[in-house]
Amino acid sequence: MIRSKIFTGIFLSAAVLALPSCNSGKSGDQAEEEAGLTASATLDASQETQEVTSDGTGTLAGTYDEATGELTFQLEWSALSGAPSMMHFHGPASPGTDAGVKIPITDFPTEASGSVSQTVSVPEGDRADLLAGKWYVNIHTEAYGAGEIRGQVTVENSGETGN
Repeated sequence: MIRSKIFTGIFLSAAVLALPSCNSGKSGDQAEEEAGLTASATLDASQETQEVTSDGTGTLAGTYDEATGELTFQLEWSALSGAPSMMHFHGPASPGTDAGVKIPITDFPTEASGSVSQTVSVPEGDRADLLAGKWYVNIHTEAYGAGEIRGQVTVENSGETGN
């Protein structure tokens, strides 16, 4: 009887000590997938390819799901010369070069300062360019039809795990 209790105690202690090192039975790929990717950009007039004189600034913060291609983001801006007329993700382009529209941003407030939050689906053929940093976000105004502020989008591992 005593031997049985000792064995049970040792077994339970070993099991408890082993639990933190377990990954809940998930493979390495699943754990890496759960780590998540963050998307970010800092927008200003200096990144536009046309000459722009603006105090406008902005930030994009979000997450990107590689499995589904969904980009969930919040875009904030302030001090534009006027109300935004259009907003888009463009690509593929390196900093200082222009590219076509990939995804329009819709339903944003038409105020010189504001924010919009959305989830968009990145087409499968464009995902590698997004991950390579070849997309930018652009906010257009009436005064600057080609874009008043712009920021290159970077996507990187957030370093967080789902455990």
